[in-house]
This record gives sequence, structure tokens and C-alpha cells, in this order.
Amino acid sequence: MNRPRPRFRPGLLVLAGALLLAPVAPSLASAATAAEAAGAAGAAAPPAVVPAWTPAPPTPSTTPMNPTPTPTTGPPYPTDYPTPTPTPTTALRCSATWRLVSDWPGAFHAEVTVRNTGTSPMARWAVRLTLPEGQGVSDIWSATLASTIDGVVTIGNAEWNGRIAPGASTAFGMIGTGPATAPTLSCIAV
Repeated sequence: MNRPRPRFRPGLLVLAGALLLAPVAPSLASAATAAEAAGAAGAAAPPAVVPAWTPAPPTPSTTPMNPTPTPTTGPPYPTDYPTPTPTPTTALRCSATWRLVSDWPGAFHAEVTVRNTGTSPMARWAVRLTLPEGQGVSDIWSATLASTIDGVVTIGNAEWNGRIAPGASTAFGMIGTGPATAPTLSCIAV
């Protein structure tokens, strides 16, 4: 019994064959080139390699091309330098306190005590008195008047009481005019 043969158009058959061979065409082309080279050299042609599977393209990496360098753990400078000894900040310090001895209408007698609160002996000292409104200084003893500017009176040590040991004190007296209100005091040790 003769069966009728299916009819194919020649163009469709070629197209179907091309679609089937498209994934392996690059491998066949490289195998054909290798066979031609081997035949020209007189050797037997290697068998054609047809891959059964085409690998997927590589996935892009998330690692940067130039990663940030990891810092070293050692110090960036030599460590054999000696550590400087800090200078004590309390070497030269003093305090001044005001005490009202007596007062009368329009004037007063006060005493100012200067104490060395530092750790070194003081060679000289000065006390600044910021006087309240209407107050003035008319006389001082055991000290010298250095300056009077806009209600600020600066009084320095006498020749004999400038040197004060740590923890020790000296005093000077003054006669003031005006109200017997305590001025604002600040002490300067030299």
C-alpha cells in the first residue's frame, strides 16, 4: 500500500531547518573552521562538537571596580615621642575678699584680704575693684594705687607684702567715699 507523502513547500522546510540549527550554528562554524585547518595540515578532522545546552550569559557583579581600601590598624605616626608634661594651671592664683570695718555718713573704712590660692609663691599681686555707682577711694595703706578708670580701681602690693606663699595671705586697708557697699573684686597673681 502506498501512502501519499506529505507535501511540504521547499521554503518552509528550509526555514524549519534553519530555526533548528540556529542555536548550534556558532559551534558548527568553529568546528568547520577547525576541520578545514586540520585537513589543510593533512590531519584527520576533529569530530564536530555540538553543545546540548547553551550557557546563560554571566550576571553582572555588584562588587565595585575600585573598592575602598581597608585602613591599617597601626598609628600613622611614630609612637616613641615623649608625652609633654602639662603645665599646672593653678601655679599662680589668688583671691580677694572685702570686709567693711566701719562706716559713717558719706564714707567708710574697709579691709581687703589677698590670699594665694595657687601652688607657687606669688612675687606680686594686684586687685581690681569695680566700684558701685557713687563710690570712690580716698586713701589706701599697705598697698599702692595703680590706676582709676571709669569706676575701676586697680591696687597693687606694697614693696614689703608682694611675696605671698601658697595658702598665706596679706591685707590692705582703704577709706572709701559714698555708700559702704562691697565692690566687685578680682585678683591677679604675678
